[in-house]
Amino acid sequence: MIRGEHSKGRSLTRRGLKLASVVAAGALALTACSSSGHSGGVSTTVASSSSPVGGTIAPPAKVTGTLTGPGVTATTITLGQITTITGPVPGLFQGANDGLDSWAAWVNANGGIDGRQVVIKHVDDGFNCSTYRNAMEQFATTAFAVVGNFTLEDTCGKQVLAAHPDLLDLQAAVLDPTLYSIPNVYTATPNPPGAATTGLMYLKTKYPAAVSHAAELVGAAAAANGKEELLTAESIGYKYVYVRDVPDLTTNFTSEILRMKAAHVQFVDMSALAVTSDANFLQQAAQQDFHPTVLYGTSSYDAQLFKLLGGTSVANDVVWAALPYTLYLGQDRATVPAVNTFLTWMQKTRPGNTANLFAVEAWAAGQLLATAMQKAGSSITPSTVAQAIGGINSFNAEGLIASTNPGQKQGANCAVLATVQNMAWVRAYPSSGFDCSGAYHNIPIAQITG
Repeated sequence: MIRGEHSKGRSLTRRGLKLASVVAAGALALTACSSSGHSGGVSTTVASSSSPVGGTIAPPAKVTGTLTGPGVTATTITLGQITTITGPVPGLFQGANDGLDSWAAWVNANGGIDGRQVVIKHVDDGFNCSTYRNAMEQFATTAFAVVGNFTLEDTCGKQVLAAHPDLLDLQAAVLDPTLYSIPNVYTATPNPPGAATTGLMYLKTKYPAAVSHAAELVGAAAAANGKEELLTAESIGYKYVYVRDVPDLTTNFTSEILRMKAAHVQFVDMSALAVTSDANFLQQAAQQDFHPTVLYGTSSYDAQLFKLLGGTSVANDVVWAALPYTLYLGQDRATVPAVNTFLTWMQKTRPGNTANLFAVEAWAAGQLLATAMQKAGSSITPSTVAQAIGGINSFNAEGLIASTNPGQKQGANCAVLATVQNMAWVRAYPSSGFDCSGAYHNIPIAQITG
């Protein structure tokens, strides 16, 4: 077996989302849609209260207790959100802002929370640790909670969280896995070090010969993530004959393709690379007459895949993704009311912008906050809401995401298998809902980075 060295580094995995994929996807999204990004610093959004069109899930139930805390007035409740927007990749996590703003618009159109309009105060940390830390310090006294953060600097809030144990940090995605040990940090989609076996098990059953001749390509910045994926696959019998770290944002995979072809690779795992890499690889593989049975990569589930492929059919019946969400690009819109509601309000709030996983997870964070506020009892404060989240062991944002256990911060094992047919994404398995037949394979951080 040929293996490239996996470089050391902290694990930034979150359910198939890899650091390299995050950066490239953010850059791609900026060119694919009109940007409503903030230019930096602090901006405030008061969500629109216009009526929804086609939304079919019920808005959050009214709270029954007395609502008090920072950011609460007689008419509004302020939530803080920190995202990386400016910096090396402008517009990187704009989708998280769009998703939380869309959730707030939907809530406000239906009376708000306890009759108060939701106000989202955005801070762009600009890929700067001090800016993130200062924003968290500010929100500790001005916002009821920090909700929907999606940033590469989340580790920089540890001191603030320790100094302000009443500050509720409900992130869209936790990228630093050490944050899971902090009591007041939660996410609707916990993904501690490790990965779900569900999608890998399905493909092993469908293509048993292919998984015994597997290969993995990993971007250097996501080396730890690639190791998580590999160890999870190997735990259920995958055999990797070629593993290689490649420079971040690699565009030419010819040398890797030739080596894979010589090693008779049939299953190519690119979960730690971006959709741009998937498209380049497929086109170059076809040029070298290399036709793997499966190209596996969660980041492939992107509206831009077919544009990147230029209309060629090389992805048909080859590209697969295991997703911990319903098919939010629209394939499940007619059958999953939460998808219809999400997409309706995304379009109303950010016309022309393409939905992405950043938006889905920020929306889900808002939904988890509302759910916990209903469960907080007679006194609804940041502390009682945090306690309520700690008791929520089953949550799916009304069906938008796979069921998770945010209270115990456990990784989820459910997924939808999607594949490409006739140059379109389709739901392959199950026909509805999620496949939960696998397990979440937890991996010690030391085993990944050591």
